[in-house]
Amino acid sequence: MAGKDQLDDLQLGGWKIWQNEDYFRFGTDGVLLADFAACKKKGRVIDLCSGTGIVAFLLLAYEKAEQVEALEIQPYLCRLMEKSIEENQCQDRFRVIEGDLNKIESLCPKHAYDLVTVNPPYEPLNRGLVGENPHKNIARREECCNLEEVLCAAERLLNDGGRFCMVHRPYRMAECLLAMEKHKLRPSRLRLVEPRQGERPILFLVEGIRCGERELTIEPTLILHHEDGSMSEELKKIYRR
Repeated sequence: MAGKDQLDDLQLGGWKIWQNEDYFRFGTDGVLLADFAACKKKGRVIDLCSGTGIVAFLLLAYEKAEQVEALEIQPYLCRLMEKSIEENQCQDRFRVIEGDLNKIESLCPKHAYDLVTVNPPYEPLNRGLVGENPHKNIARREECCNLEEVLCAAERLLNDGGRFCMVHRPYRMAECLLAMEKHKLRPSRLRLVEPRQGERPILFLVEGIRCGERELTIEPTLILHHEDGSMSEELKKIYRR
């Protein structure tokens, strides 16, 4: 039995999302990714490793997309997304796809998407401690898919000129950029995220363009908090506070 479901208010014009205490709950990284992602509003959009669907819901709430799709391998999280869709009355704008991105060819059309977003599992299997909760392990560790498989799926989904946006840990940046180039997702924008000014980055956001020719633009570092722990002005803007 799963733990208690909880309905959380996103404080964005009435948008809400269902989550469960036994599964991985969304964090700041998902919010940052949704803010960072860029696409034509009428473009076809899919979020991979979607979890509770936070990135996809925020793309709708931010009015960056008219319709979204979300791929998730864990059935219970798919049911939660469906509850959130009903709660937000966006049944005609949000499609849940339950399945494994390693079988993407049977789930989604080839080269049909303008934007692919992903907040993937950060930890490779040979690093870090394995937790006791198997559902959270799937979200945190590359148990069901690894970086190479994520990029392979994105390459297959995107049309030429389509955008790939991802959030990841800095210690894997070199690996990410090299693998993106391998899969024709040329890095075009990169942004580091620091918890406070001058502290070591904890995340990076990257955009790649399928078969792109653009040079890589390094955007100003995003600072999350002031020295006293309060939200930075930019983070407030991202959260639409």
